[in-house]
Amino acid sequence: MPSQVNILIVEDSPTQTKLLRLILEENGYIVDAASNGIDALEIVRRKKPDIIITDIVMPEMDGFALCRELKSDPDLSLIPIMLLTSLSDPQDVIKGLQSGPITSLQNPTKILF
Repeated sequence: MPSQVNILIVEDSPTQTKLLRLILEENGYIVDAASNGIDALEIVRRKKPDIIITDIVMPEMDGFALCRELKSDPDLSLIPIMLLTSLSDPQDVIKGLQSGPITSLQNPTKILF
């Protein structure tokens, strides 16, 4: 069981957030959530999570912009970021990697439902 690992989920779908939160909390992680990049930045600046799992397509500030903003801030640039998305177009994958996350994963909830 992880020792006080704090994960921030950034996802505009309440259903996806609830599912990810459930899975992570059942495995002992501490979870915070934001519904867009702007709210996520506020949380990150206050709490500095150990890792951020973010969707790409969101209102107000998408996941690409969130990654660029985090990676450009010296105080936040070392926080690992994982993009979790249903986008699969090669151009989206390239854009995602250029924005600075550590990895990009296909959204696994498509398999579950």
